[in-house]
Formats: sequence, structure tokens, C-alpha cells
Amino acid sequence: MEHPDKRVGALARVLTKVLTSERERMDSETGSESDGSSLLDDPKAMDNMLQDLLSRTARVSEERGQAPTLLAELLALPNQERETAAATQLRFHTYSLASYTLDRCEKLVAHDPVMAGELARLARLISSQVDPRQCGGSAALADLEAYAMAMEGNAKRVSTGLREAHQMFKEARQIQERGGADPDLTARIDFLEASLRRDLRQFPAALDLLDKAERVFVALKDRNLQARTIINRANVYLVMRELDRVVENLQKALPLAQDPWLALAVRHNLIFALAECGRARDAAQLYQDSKQLYMQFNDPLTTSRRIWAEGLIARELGEDLDLAEQLLSQAAERLTEHGYPLDAALAGLDLVTVYARRGQSAEVLRVASDLVRLFQLRDVNPEAFAALKMVHEAAEREAVNLSLLAQVTEKVRVNQMRGNPPG
Repeated sequence: MEHPDKRVGALARVLTKVLTSERERMDSETGSESDGSSLLDDPKAMDNMLQDLLSRTARVSEERGQAPTLLAELLALPNQERETAAATQLRFHTYSLASYTLDRCEKLVAHDPVMAGELARLARLISSQVDPRQCGGSAALADLEAYAMAMEGNAKRVSTGLREAHQMFKEARQIQERGGADPDLTARIDFLEASLRRDLRQFPAALDLLDKAERVFVALKDRNLQARTIINRANVYLVMRELDRVVENLQKALPLAQDPWLALAVRHNLIFALAECGRARDAAQLYQDSKQLYMQFNDPLTTSRRIWAEGLIARELGEDLDLAEQLLSQAAERLTEHGYPLDAALAGLDLVTVYARRGQSAEVLRVASDLVRLFQLRDVNPEAFAALKMVHEAAEREAVNLSLLAQVTEKVRVNQMRGNPPG
């Protein structure tokens, strides 16, 4: 811990820098010239500036508290009325409301990318109305607007509009040229664009963006965002089928993830990576160590994925294929029931692998038919549907083999990964 005098000295230097910058801005606006003296030499001017900063801090705190209510009010309006209200009513013109709207967008993008895109557009509209003097200047607003555009691009990416997503990230970078005040938002844009580059199979670009983002998150001491960045790097290597690097990166993320949900995501992904690269016993040990963490979350997706992980481990250990069949079948059924078709398809393909290893052609055909029917009913993801049809057609000819299953699994996994938020 630093000595108190050092901390006070550092605070004084920071305040001097901030307040002097503010004074210079005010001088330029009034046309007066500064004599170059420090605010610390003018107690009255410093007191006035401190009072101004404290009042701004109180106002920002109040705006943050009002943001959830204001967003709910906007979302209750029809689209056209919502845009008119956001553009014309002063109470909606706050940085805090735009920022809160983007937080909601991030949480929603995996489940409802269309609504997430609408929230990102709304945040961009709000940010365009904010007074720069109330939020750190025009550069800070440009950073926020660029981030909102990137979030909208990410929503497009999730809903498979890669060309539109690419254009939106290009526009976000152009807006960002007017910014540069907030390194956190810059790194978040890099983090989001890396997922687009991965989906476009531009792997070196994706890895470079993640390296840049991680350096900033390390400097900001944000361990959770650093962990999410490492997870995304592991996902790039997963698409590249470099499983040893997937394991290496996820093991690096283990001690960083402080949020329980994020910690579980790291462990769950690592369990699957270990199982798939021939380290089933390590996967089994990590699963046992993580079981209590799994149990903290009883939502249908987490419960289904826990059962799925247990089934995959049983299959890869090869000691009880009956248990593997039971667990994987249960996981696929639950994922289908609760509306996660891509996860259900992957769990179903893991189950098909059990039947293929046993030479049970009729069961392979039954599960493949169920998966094709699921995608027909849900009308989701043409790429994954085409891949599943390959298995179904091969099953009809009794020509399913483990190589084909691995190929199809990769195609479905890439699309399932696209549907998840970064990290």
C-alpha cells in the first residue's frame, strides 16, 4: 500500500492537470488569456472549479440513477414516437442514459440480436443529442458513438449479417477518429471487431485486435474484461482447430475471471476443449472441481450444458457409453425444449458419435432426422441446416463416419459461436 502522503501528492497532481485543462477551456471560450500560473496558486479559482466538478459529479450520479427508468419509458413507446422523444426531450440527452442503453444491448445480443440492434441505434441517437460540455467533451462523445455503432455491428454479426456488420465496424472506426478520449471504449471496439474478423476467418486480424484490447484491459486492471478477451482468443484458436492453444489460453483465463458466471464460462469451455483434445481425465477432474459453480445457476441453458459436459466426458472416457448416451440425449432434448437449437444440434451430434462408434445406423438416422426436423421447424441458420442435412443424407446411406461428424460439428459450432456474445 502507498504511503498516504504519496497518494495525496498524486491526487493533487491529477487535480491540477484536470482543473488547469478546464480553466484553459474556459479561457478559450471567453477569449481571455491565461497567465500560465497553476490553479494551486489561486485558491479562489481552485475552490470555484472544485465546486463545479463536485456539482457535475453529483449530476452524473443522479443521471445514472435515472437511466433505467428513462430507458423503460422510451421502450414503452412505439418506434417512431421513441425516436422523436429521444431526439427532442432534453431529459433523455445524457451520456449516462446512452451508456446504460449499451449495457442493456450487450446483455441482450445473444438472445435477441434484432432488439439489441435497436438499442444500439437508440444509444447512438441519444449520444448525438448530448451536450459535450456535460460529459468530458466532443472526443468522449465520439468514443461513445463509435462504440454504439460497433455494438450495432455486433448485433448484425450475431444475426449472420456479416457484410452489414463489416460496414458498421468501418463506420465505427471513422467516428472513432474524432475520439480517443476513452481507452476502455477503444479496447471494447477492438474486442467486438475481433469476433467479426474470426467469423470472416481473418484469424491474424482477430488475434491482433484481441492482443491490443488485452493490453488496455491489463493497464486498466479490469480482470474480467481481460478474461473475456482471452476466452475470445481461445475461440479463434478453436475455429482454427488448434486445440492445444485453446487449452493454453483458457487455463490462463482461469485465475482472472472474478465474476461467477464468467468463471463458469471459462471452466465450461475448458472442460470441452480438454475432452476434445484427448485429455478426458483432466476434463473429468475439472468438471468435478466446477460442479458447485455449475449448481449456482439453475437456468435451463446452464443446467443443460452441465448435463452435456458430463455426457461428453463419459463418451470420451469410453468406460460407460450407456451413461454417455443417456446424458447426451437428455441434454439435446432439454436444449431443444428451451429454444437453443444450435446447442441442441451440437449435443445431438455428440450423441450421434456415440451411436456411430457402436455401429448403430438406425439410431444415427433417428437423431439426424430429429435435428433436421428441428431446424426446419425453427427456420434457423441455413449454414448449420445444410451441414446437418449432410449427416442425414449419409445416415440414409449408412455412410456416416467420425470424420464426417467432426466436419459437420465444426460448421455448426462456428455458427453457434457466432450466436454467443463475445466472451
